[in-house]
Parts: sequence; structure tokens; C-alpha cells
Amino acid sequence: MLVAGSAWAGRVISAVAGLVTIRLLTNGLGMERYAAYAVLSGLQGWYLLCDLGVGISLQNHISERRAREQDYVDLIWAAALVAISLLFVTITALYFISPFIAPKILNSFVFLSESEKTRQFFTVGALSIMIGIGSIVYKIWYAEQRGYLANIIPAVGAVLTVLAIRSIVRSGLGGTEKLHWSLVASFVPLALLPVVALVGRGAACSGQRLNRELLRPLIKRALKFWFFGLMAAGVLQIDYVVMSQFLKPDEIVIYNLSTKIFNIAFFIYAALLAAVWPVCAEAIARNEWPRVKKYLRDYNLAGICFICMITAALILLMPWLVHLLSPKQHLVVPTLFIVGLGCYFAIRVWSDTFAMVLQSMSFLRPFWIIVPLQAALSVSLQWLLIPQYRIFGVIMGLWDPLSLLLAGHCP
Repeated sequence: MLVAGSAWAGRVISAVAGLVTIRLLTNGLGMERYAAYAVLSGLQGWYLLCDLGVGISLQNHISERRAREQDYVDLIWAAALVAISLLFVTITALYFISPFIAPKILNSFVFLSESEKTRQFFTVGALSIMIGIGSIVYKIWYAEQRGYLANIIPAVGAVLTVLAIRSIVRSGLGGTEKLHWSLVASFVPLALLPVVALVGRGAACSGQRLNRELLRPLIKRALKFWFFGLMAAGVLQIDYVVMSQFLKPDEIVIYNLSTKIFNIAFFIYAALLAAVWPVCAEAIARNEWPRVKKYLRDYNLAGICFICMITAALILLMPWLVHLLSPKQHLVVPTLFIVGLGCYFAIRVWSDTFAMVLQSMSFLRPFWIIVPLQAALSVSLQWLLIPQYRIFGVIMGLWDPLSLLLAGHCP
């Protein structure tokens, strides 16, 4: 509860900072440029995969050693070396592929030249990769049941982001330059802080013996998590890619504002899952299955009830919130769209809870079948439905009936 409580406090700070950021950017950039900002920011989930699953694998290995009261300093040193190598390799690869991918993703934003599209795409990608690699240190802290540290750093980064964006918006920059530096200001604090913390933690563990017997199980398990994350991104992160091809800027902004508001609420539940993950992993290592089943029952019930209450509240408050966040834009969020998002996040509660238990025990076999089917279904449905049903087609493509199968694979 200490970890979850610190996550809530940190998220309140991050949420307020995020809302202030939206207001600053929608007023400072305008509709079209903020839509481009939203699309580029929406790609972040793909870049977070660049840690190749090392963070989650390391967290579970540390939890297992803690359950057996064994030292784990050598694991941290090995993971830090792998992380720094991945950082340089992935950013270098992104530099060479950006000129080919950026024009396709940002095809509908005609106010950006080809070189500007490439620059914005690479900037967001490189900084997001740093966030993904640096977040390995958060997994270390969670495994050590010091997750409150993992909640403080992003909150500090969010506050620094607001200050940086405020200075950019009030500067004399205009047009695409303001968009570029707004993106830099949005991601630099969140990227540098965890990377510095990871380097510092790795340096403190330096000098440990590094051998194949240590790296092989760490990397082998990491790749399993990475494949699951890749397929999950096909389910959860494809929306902005498809929207950028079909939707108008005002529709992208409506979707962005609505999902950000829902995500702030959903994080309250996600913080509980993140806090209970290492506790669950240690309980599984001790074969305390009744305790694990109780977590599943209680968290699912509480999470779904919470999302239902949030949805009802947002039906009433969304017009006021949208006007607060974007007073210069005349945006209307349909009530049916809010209900659809509520259904989607209720499904996320169910699937994420069972997925947390399966991942905490490193049992990923069910995902090899379910998640690729989910990804194929999500991509296909969104590509077919968005041109016809616009923003409603996005959430219809995200609904996830296959997630019910996860329940059958939990012991």
C-alpha cells in the first residue's frame, strides 16, 4: 500500500501536470500542430519495447532471489550493461530508418516538410527509447519493494516538463519550430532522470562477474516478455498509427483528450497492479496460491466498479473538462464515445489483472496464442472501422473479447 499510495500521489502530480500541459499545448500549437504532437506522442508505446523485456525479466529474477534470501547485485550489473548497449543500438537504428517511416506516419500533416517529419519523428523516438531503457531502474525498485522511488521520479519529470513547455509556448518560436521544441520539452525530463538513475545504480554494482550462466536466463526470459509486449502493442498502440491515416485533426484531438482523461483514472488501478506484482511473484515462489487467487478476485471486482463510477462521472463532467483543457477549440465529445471508452477500460481491468499474475510467474505460454490473435484482430478491425465510423471505429477495434481466455490459464 505504501508503493500504491506513493503511485497515487505521484500520479496526482503527473495528472495535474499533464492537464496543464494539454492546455498549454492546445492553446500554443493550435489544432493541427497539436494533432501532430498527439500522433507522435502516441507512438511512445512502441519505443518502450526497446528494452527487449529486460526490465520485467530482471524484476521477476530479483523477486525470486529475494524469496530465497539470495543476493542479486550481479543481476543488476548484467542488466545495466545490456541496457546501455541496447540504448546505443536502437537509437542508431532509428536514425537510419526515420527518413523512410516518418513520412508515412505523418502523411496527412501537409504543413510539415519531409525533413521536418523525419526530425520530429526521430526526436520523439530517441527520447522515448531513453525513457524505455531507463525505466529498467523502476523495475529494480519495484522488485526491491521500493516502488515509491519509481513513482517520485516520473512526478518530478512531469513538473519539469510543464515548466519547460511553458517557456517554449511563451517564447518567440513559431510554426514547426515551436512544435519541435515542445516535443523536446515534453520528453527530455522524463528521459534523462531514469537513465541517470539506471547508470548510477549500475555503477554501484560494477565489478561483478559477468558470465553466460547469468545472462542466458535473464535474456531468454526477457525475449519472451518482449514478444508479449510486441503483440500487446499491436493491440493497444496501433490506434494512433491508423488514426493518422484517416481522421481529421479535430477528431484526433477529441480522441487524445478523452483517452488521456480516462488514462489518468485507469492509472490509479494500474498503480495497484504494479505494486502487487512483486508481492504476487514472491507469493507464487512460496506456493501461496490462495493468496494469489484472492488478489485476482478482489482487484478485478474493485477495478471494474471503479471504472464504472469514473465513466458515469465523465459523462457529466466531460464538456467542462474539454473546455478547461482546450478553451480555444470548439470540441464536443459524444456521450456514446465516453461509454465506449468506459467499456474498453473495464475490459482492460480484467485482462491486465490476469496478465499481471501470469507474468509475475513468468508463465507466458497463453500469450503466444491469445495476444497475436488480439493484435491481428485489433489492427484489422481498426483499419476497416475507422474510415466508416471515425473515432467510434477506434474503440470498436480496441474491444478485446479474447481477453476472457486469460482467466482460464490462471491456476
